[in-house]
Amino acid sequence: METFKPDQMKTWTDTRAYGNSPWSPPFTIPVPPPDGKWVTDVTFGEPGTYVLRAVASDGSLFTYENVAVTVSR
Repeated sequence: METFKPDQMKTWTDTRAYGNSPWSPPFTIPVPPPDGKWVTDVTFGEPGTYVLRAVASDGSLFTYENVAVTVSR
């Protein structure tokens, strides 16, 4: 099982601003870290190749980048 620290957004995301969705709270922009770098730790349960998707959003526009990670042990 893979784990993320800090916890990451789940796969299901309701993108409607204040859409009154029971699955997703309204989007609020988090405070950026002082150095401007967002850091997260990932733990993989077994070796393999994984693709993680990093998503950046300001609540209106978004962009993403896929990052391939190979875990050997």
